[in-house]
Amino acid sequence: MTRHRSARTTLGILVTTAAVVALTGSPASARIIDGDSFDDHITGTNTNFCGVAGLDATFDVTVTGRFKVNERAPGGAAYYFEKRRVVNVLTDPATGWTVTDISPNILDKDHSIVDNGDGKTITIVELLTGGNRTLGHDGHLIASNAGQIRLEIVYNYVDETEVSNTLIFGSTGTNDDFCEAVLADWGYN
Repeated sequence: MTRHRSARTTLGILVTTAAVVALTGSPASARIIDGDSFDDHITGTNTNFCGVAGLDATFDVTVTGRFKVNERAPGGAAYYFEKRRVVNVLTDPATGWTVTDISPNILDKDHSIVDNGDGKTITIVELLTGGNRTLGHDGHLIASNAGQIRLEIVYNYVDETEVSNTLIFGSTGTNDDFCEAVLADWGYN
């Protein structure tokens, strides 16, 4: 089972943690509730890659990192933090050419959590930072992206459902077009 957590899974952890704190009473001080490291390997095929009919690129992804869930204040909400490295090698089966997309330092954390006061929802502002560089089939840089974004997630902890997920702060960094760069490198543009 993968230890990497999606936003939905993260929200589930927050709800469960809040319920445990409510049932057992407030802890004496802020503390780490959960944490671990992970090392995942995923392979597969991306059909019609980048919108090109018939281009079925294979991918080989390695994700390594660590996460923790902690309380910032006694009896407070549980905040999620994750730091990971992702290496994705994509291959064009027709030519055997590859591109390697490297994200060496991704940070994903809950910036703020607010109880909406309706007895069922919370609003989480999530900060995602990092960067990536994409190397073409010859090993040269063909694209890069860096910066940060913020998402506002409204989560219903009674029904355990995500109500909304909105980009509230767009990318602050470079925004090279990944598909355009890869397709040009592979000779499709």
